[in-house]
Amino acid sequence: MDEPGNATAPLGIAAGEAGLCGDCINARIIETQRGSTFLQCQLSFADPRFAKYPRLPVRICSGYAQRIAKP
Repeated sequence: MDEPGNATAPLGIAAGEAGLCGDCINARIIETQRGSTFLQCQLSFADPRFAKYPRLPVRICSGYAQRIAKP
């Protein structure tokens, strides 16, 4: 369970750590076998303007589209 004030985004990353990517439909979490976690931008495969692994937290992004939370 999350600590108060440390809400997690739908992707499971602390909301403040990822910035916009935390609830973007174009973001995907990549977990390695060694336990490292990376956020991958799916837009990077079609558009070179987007970094494959953006530097977090992302505060401004032209490709941002908010993920709709399930009730």
